[in-house]
Amino acid sequence: MKNKAIPFAVLLERFPEVDLPITLTTDTHHIFSTQNKPLTEAMVDRYLKAPDDELDEFTEFIACFRLPTAEHYQALVYWKASLLQYEYILTTFDLKGRFINRQTIAGMKSNGESILKRIATIDDEGVILVAEGVAAVDDQPYEASSSHTFQLEISPTGDILQSLSEN
Repeated sequence: MKNKAIPFAVLLERFPEVDLPITLTTDTHHIFSTQNKPLTEAMVDRYLKAPDDELDEFTEFIACFRLPTAEHYQALVYWKASLLQYEYILTTFDLKGRFINRQTIAGMKSNGESILKRIATIDDEGVILVAEGVAAVDDQPYEASSSHTFQLEISPTGDILQSLSEN
């Protein structure tokens, strides 16, 4: 079934529409993994895998939710985990299922020496506020100067735009 075409509508069924606002934290994916049907390998290959993704047997995808339907696009959020990182990824598609844009909006990534953490809140209007910071893996105190926030918005065409950056 891996090579069989998966209709976009079948993928959308795995992503329930969510009421806003919503916050994505380190544990939010556990809720989605118990409430949503699993994604098939064919769905991941066809719609969610980025061209530069190198997936291995440890890579996992979980369908999270769909943002309220827009006039010209669908916006899906899924969780992707691999060795030393997991991320919540916002991906937009046109109404026929053609890829428009993709952006990591929350998650955690480690290089063994430091940990980058991101938390995202999507407000009632669909504006995404992302707070991120870096902490050392050892017992060094957290450096507040390594934190910053930025704001993302989805344009009417489905493009994901960074609209504000603060430190």
